[in-house]
Amino acid sequence: MREGQRGIAGRGARLALILCQNPETVRLFLERVPLPFPVAVDVDRTTARAYGVYQRLGFDALNIARPATFVIDAAGIIRAAFVGRRQWQAMPLAEIEASLARLA
Repeated sequence: MREGQRGIAGRGARLALILCQNPETVRLFLERVPLPFPVAVDVDRTTARAYGVYQRLGFDALNIARPATFVIDAAGIIRAAFVGRRQWQAMPLAEIEASLARLA
């Protein structure tokens, strides 16, 4: 996402990252690898559950969220969604940019 931050911001959109991890682990990571957008930690998985991406048990994960990307418009409506089946999957940047273009 770091690579796409400028293009996303150039379309008037904002990027935020929500991690379902230990806050101290996230803090240490961000000290080493600062990110140019807000990062929140969903310790109790409330947000992950609300968006339907919580994964209690999986082939490559335990008690975590599946990787997901949501394009949400100014009214709070989800206009595009991607939910991966494996932890390494992500919505392609071109698909995010196309979703943002449709909002314009």
